[in-house]
Amino acid sequence: MTCVVVRLITAIWCWLHKDVSRIFYLPIVLCLTYMVLKAIKLYQWRRELNKALKSFPGPPVHWLFGNVHEDLDKVLEWSKKYARAFPVWFGKFVVFVTLNDADYAKAVCARGGKRWWKGLLTLQGRKWFQHRKLLTPGFHYGVLKPYVSLITKSTQVMLDKWEHLITQEKSVELFGHVSLMTLDSILKCAFSHESNCQIDRSVQGEVRGEGGGMGCWLQEECGFSAELLHREGCHSISLACRDDLGKMPYTTMCIKESMRIFPPVPLVSRQLSKPITFHDGRYLPEGTLVGINIYLIHRDPNLWKDPEVFDPMRFSPENSSQRHSHAFMPFSAGARCGIALVFMSS
Repeated sequence: MTCVVVRLITAIWCWLHKDVSRIFYLPIVLCLTYMVLKAIKLYQWRRELNKALKSFPGPPVHWLFGNVHEDLDKVLEWSKKYARAFPVWFGKFVVFVTLNDADYAKAVCARGGKRWWKGLLTLQGRKWFQHRKLLTPGFHYGVLKPYVSLITKSTQVMLDKWEHLITQEKSVELFGHVSLMTLDSILKCAFSHESNCQIDRSVQGEVRGEGGGMGCWLQEECGFSAELLHREGCHSISLACRDDLGKMPYTTMCIKESMRIFPPVPLVSRQLSKPITFHDGRYLPEGTLVGINIYLIHRDPNLWKDPEVFDPMRFSPENSSQRHSHAFMPFSAGARCGIALVFMSS
């Protein structure tokens, strides 16, 4: 590359030396030179990337659309066929290497990287560190403690409604109730606004209209409600303080198992800032777009027995102690994990 630059500069100087008036063409020449150098650099990087991707077999690629035209449901099928990682092409020129292995995810999280789009939550380097340092104190227990009473009031309203509903002896869709309680808490804590949205029927209709099947799934699959409360030793619906949460291990296991099956952050993307070599010898060059597919890792049969089955006991102390450190990461892992991860862990 250095040799090419020197030759170009020498040729430009000889061309200008013959006629001084040609200096007015210099900006055009410099722009063309820059474009040529970028094209050469892109070609070299693409050749190195194609060489690295030879060790990453993947699904068939359409000559124009790549894999974009494929159904996203096939991703789970591809993860079973192509172990650890496989490339997904967006068109002819953009490739995204999907990682569905805990060891690969650990290597990328440990090395870090940069996001391939910009934004407040996707900064990098020193600026990201400054923002993270400013935000972290805001999530300290001492700062959040005054909001507990406000959230408790919102939760009490929801529980009072449940006390009435459980007397009807029929299944209850929980999604709408929890969504309204969350909205009420946010309005109180962030905007100091008493909305009464949990009682206002017009707001309830809007929230329930957008609800999915998560509430039914929790009711039917998790056994949430009476069975869960009785297992924790609760014979009536009541509020629990933060200090009481440590006495409800089965509830914590249910929450973690729910996040395993439906992770809040199913995919984390990075653009490698440095070349990386994995434990099996395969490597990816600098600038490669990679995605840690948490959804697939949480369904890896090598890490989880019967991964499609809801089983809270996976997170019992004896079962968790032998598990891979990156088998469960609902909010990513490493330096750029979720800022409030400590609350989920505790």
